[in-house]
Formats: sequence, structure tokens, C-alpha cells
Amino acid sequence: MNYLNVFRGTAKPPRSLAYRSEDSTHPLLPLQIGEEDPKAQFWAQRRPSRGARIWWRRAAAAAGVLGVIGCTLVFAPLLRTVSPDSTIAQEAVDALYARQSTSLEQASARYTLRTGRSPPKYYEEWFHFAQEKRCLIDEYDRVHRDFEPFYQLAIDNPTLFAARVAHARNRLEGDNAEIARLEIRDGKVSIAGETAYGAYWPDTVGHLSEHLPNMTFFMNGRDEPRVAFNYRAPGARTHALSINDSTPFLIQPHPTSEFFAQQSGCRNIPLEGTGFMSSANNASSFLISSAKPGFTTDLYPMLSMTKMSPCFADIVFPGEYHYGRSWWYGHYRFEDNVPWDRKEDKVYWRGMSNGGMILGDNYHDFARFRAVDLARAHPELMDVAITTFAETLCEEDCDRDAVIAEYNITGVGEPREDVYGYKYVLDLDGTTFSGRFLGLLKSGSLVFKSTLFEEYFSDWLKPFEHYVPVLPDLSDLVQKSEWANKHPQEARMIQQKGLEFTRRVITDEQNDCYLFAVLIEWAQLQGVDSS
Repeated sequence: MNYLNVFRGTAKPPRSLAYRSEDSTHPLLPLQIGEEDPKAQFWAQRRPSRGARIWWRRAAAAAGVLGVIGCTLVFAPLLRTVSPDSTIAQEAVDALYARQSTSLEQASARYTLRTGRSPPKYYEEWFHFAQEKRCLIDEYDRVHRDFEPFYQLAIDNPTLFAARVAHARNRLEGDNAEIARLEIRDGKVSIAGETAYGAYWPDTVGHLSEHLPNMTFFMNGRDEPRVAFNYRAPGARTHALSINDSTPFLIQPHPTSEFFAQQSGCRNIPLEGTGFMSSANNASSFLISSAKPGFTTDLYPMLSMTKMSPCFADIVFPGEYHYGRSWWYGHYRFEDNVPWDRKEDKVYWRGMSNGGMILGDNYHDFARFRAVDLARAHPELMDVAITTFAETLCEEDCDRDAVIAEYNITGVGEPREDVYGYKYVLDLDGTTFSGRFLGLLKSGSLVFKSTLFEEYFSDWLKPFEHYVPVLPDLSDLVQKSEWANKHPQEARMIQQKGLEFTRRVITDEQNDCYLFAVLIEWAQLQGVDSS
């Protein structure tokens, strides 16, 4: 069924046909085909301006309105057909599930082939849980990579992992490091430590705790990665066996550019993936001036929502930005109601000035400000604006009023649903990773993503297949935008594949399966039933 979300005829029309109500007490007024809505009738009786009447006629024609009888909108049927692109996208996901292991024996054999070791003790419980939740069974190479250094160190020192957990637990008592310590005891979950996500995590882990042993683990309460340790560097294995950082998770360089310039694996983060190397360090607000640094330079086990390789050695996990049941997820109030061929051929972005700490004029190198500069130079390709100023990122040596004036930051946000009016949407890093990515993939627009960060699904959602990658300095955004307009079928195919994959694979149940897979590896290394 199609819906037209009606709003006041006298108000300024939105850029798209993703109509919305402006009545805060009635945020959505869906008018179903064939229905009469009293509030819609009230507004229909008002005499809008000539410009609004012209806009309404055009919008009505695009939406399939044949005419108005009394106060009733008469719609032509809008048929939702299954496109060849959608069918191909569905078949790709079907094929992914079809190649998963179907028995514990098969899954265990594949695990051993991928890792060179037997599955952890609680693998059977995980396998049956994953089968029940219809999760992927074999696609956890990222989990294996994240834990591999600790398994290698266990050859030299079998108790090192548990000792490092105990050391961190004792060291973090009383520190304001924003790291949550979660304890599972007899299937019950408790949490210590202040984080913004503390109200959610015990419930999230509670979905799994009855299947897990007694254990202690850490969840990073900040969006930034914390373990600045390059385990690929020469001599890193020897270095990892000792503790050298006297203030773990409390290293707070300000700004952070010099710290990263001296840190192995962080000195020169590649801008491009191929060809001669140029550095992305001057194009990342996180590397230039991290908003809330708090690092350690020793190898500790730490669950984080994101990391940057090889600079960081955090163990990634699905956080609250990735769960549809969470408040933090990028929800939309109603589904995309604009057909693809009626969307504007532009790249759209709205958001806050999140990024690094503003010091002097360093913000000109931050991705979100770069995007506005590009859009001003190419208004035919992009519709980009910073709507809200991040006050907490402007302290010393920051001219707040000058920045706001330079970028015309009005402080007035715009509904997320406005993205429905555009074929392309930009996804940009903020203080670190973007929490919008999964929601944007479901929006009905093709996602152009620029990031230096990895998340748990980064092996699954592939560039050029599910989204269009953009360099961290946005230097190829214009070229990629022009490509999409010249190759609409290819652009549409990528959009459909990203939409289908995210809807069917990146589910809350799959997130639980991934977190479960992480925790059984942690339990194996820590030693089951540890105190």
C-alpha cells in the first residue's frame, strides 16, 4: 500500500515527495489511498499561495493523484513492480546463505580450515544459536583476525590473555576511562563503569548470557578506538608480551596529529588503496585532532565499535548504532515513498559539524566541511549543508561565530526522510565512524561512503557492490557523482544490492550471532569459568 504523508499546504514544500506533517503532536499523518483524513480535509479547505498550488499540482501528478473530489484526493494506482535489479540483488543474498555450513561437523571443519585451530569450547552452543536465528555460519574472518594476535601470544604465555584482562580490570578501577566492565555470572549480566551505552549493553549481552560461561570482558564506551598497537610491526610480538604503558586508556594527546605521526601503523594511513602512497592523515579529523582521545600503546583485549588498521588492535563488535532495536540506530519514521526515477540526480547530505576538536582553522580539513565546500563549487551535483554546530568540539582557539557564519550553520535540522528525494546520499565520518551507514543503505538511495574506519560488517558490505567508496579527502566525489549520472543502471544495481543485503543480512539477530562469536573466542582465551 502506498501512502501520502500530508502537511500544511501553506508551508514551504520539501525538496522531495517524501511528505511529512509539521504538527509536532501528530508527526506522521499517513493518508492511505481511498481514505479521508480529517486533518487533511482541514488543510485542503485552506487557500494556499499560488506558488504552493503550482507545487501541489506537480507533486500530485508525480504521486499519482488524478484529481480532488470535495476534500478527497483521488489516486491513480501506484504499482510496485519487481525490477530485474531487485531480483539479482535477492539472488546474491540467496547464494550467500546457500553456501553456509548446514551441520556442526561441516562448520567446525571450515572453522579449522580458516584458523588452523579447533573451534572454541562453546562453539556448539553458538552454532545451534546461529542456526535458530538463521544467521551466517562461516563468515567470521574478521573475528578470527581480531583474535589471532592473542592466540599467537598464548603459545608463548597461555595465561597472558587472562592476566591482561585482570590487569586492566584493576587498573581501570576508579578511572574515568569510559570503559564498561561486563561480568557474566551464572547467566546473569552486570556492568560497571560509566558509558553512554551502559543502559543498553547488559540487555544486549543478556540475549546470549545463558549460553556463556562466567567471564569478564570490556566494552569501549567511546566511539573512538582505544588500543593504538600495530601488531603487524616488526618486533611487535615481543613488545606485546610486556606492559610498558603506565596509564592505559588515558593517553590524551592534544591535538592528536603528532601522536599519530609517531605511532607505528598510524604514521601514514593510505589515502588511496592502490598506486603510489599518499597520506590520509591530513584529511581525517580523527587523526588531526581527535575529539575525545584516551588510548593505550600496549596490547589489551578491548571490544570497540570501530577501529582503523593497522593503527589500532581493538576487537570490533556490533554496538548500539547497529541494532535496529536501539535508540541509536538511524531510524526513519516512514519508508521511502518516492520512486527511483522521480528522485533528484544529486548527492545529498545533512548533519552536525561532528569531527575533531576545532583548533584555529583546522576544520577546513574535516570531511564535513570539505563536503560543503565541494557542494558550493558543484551545486548541480550536490546538495550538502551542515545544519547544527557541535558546541563541545569548539573550545580553545576556536572562533565559534566565524565558523557558523562561514558555513551558514542555522541550527535548524531537517528530517531524515528528506533523503528520499535524492538518488544519492553521502555518508561521512564524524568523530569516528558514521552511525548512519546501515540506515542509509535502507533509505532507497545509493550510498557514497567515505571512511577510514572499519566496523564488524566491513568484510560483508563491499565497495562497488553494495555502495560507492569515496576517498577520505573527497577528491573523487565529483567524478563518482558524474559516473552515477552517466551510468544509471549500474548505479541502481549497487543501490539495490546494498538495500537487499542490509535488510536481510544485517539484522539484530545477526548482530547477536556476531557478538556471540566474539565472546566465545574471548572466553576461550580467558579460560572458561574464570572469576
